[in-house]
Amino acid sequence: MFRFLKQPSPINIDTKLDLTISFLISLFVFFFLLIFQPFGLSTTEPSLRYIMISGFAAVCFLILAFNLLLIPRLLKKVFSEETWTVYKRIIWHILIVFTIGLGNYFFACLLDAIYGFYKLGFNLLISFQVITLFIAIFPITVCAIWSQNYWLKRNFKAAEEISTRLQYLELQTIDLSGFDQKVALFAENGREKYEFQIGSLLYISSEGNYVEVFSQNEGVEIRLLRNSLKKTEVQLRDYPFIFKCHRAYIVNINKITKATGNAQGFKLTLGNVDKRIPVARSYTKQFKELLGIF
Repeated sequence: MFRFLKQPSPINIDTKLDLTISFLISLFVFFFLLIFQPFGLSTTEPSLRYIMISGFAAVCFLILAFNLLLIPRLLKKVFSEETWTVYKRIIWHILIVFTIGLGNYFFACLLDAIYGFYKLGFNLLISFQVITLFIAIFPITVCAIWSQNYWLKRNFKAAEEISTRLQYLELQTIDLSGFDQKVALFAENGREKYEFQIGSLLYISSEGNYVEVFSQNEGVEIRLLRNSLKKTEVQLRDYPFIFKCHRAYIVNINKITKATGNAQGFKLTLGNVDKRIPVARSYTKQFKELLGIF
């Protein structure tokens, strides 16, 4: 069970998708309330009942949109694609349901102030939380299972396609001009530099204000330079086989031996290096096109 909770889980921060999800779940809430009429809805007058149902559905939409659109953008480190797991997704969903339950309670407070309908207090707050959780279980479970399976299958298929391409077609579509050239990467101060044959480069990773350059000749050589990955990428722009696959990684495509996929995306194996290099979802399409996979 614990192993399952630690599995990578996809996270897709997309404004249009998040608004669509918020709307569909709110629509589900509207019809659920209309049919089953919890929260004392069955004892109200029809005119007031529709106002309350619409209000609870609107509260659901607004809080969902707030949570899905704003929070991940404010807490980017927490909602990192590389560290997002199943248990983090579960906790995130519980917090969303809790805030919707609070929103429903405050809406009930507003209704009580206008119509004197509810008997406010701690028991009513708990009641709203329990009923909100009960209503939310179905749409949240469906969305979570669909998302996990969709991205797992999609990324596993992409990894298989890439591995097959690497194994049988030997990167015939990649422009390897300059592969045997010697290059120099300069540090930010312009004085310190690291010279190596560009064809021996495995990958470059970003470490704070520094980049680590991994190259392979007889063994793996590591060199640390004070510079940003963006500026390093500019220094290597003349080599088509050098590709930025992630905000923190640049790889030598000719050194990739295998790709493996999971629900978050897929990762690359380069040479004899144990570390697996992630390919961010935003770079996936460009990466596949570069390999001639459409």
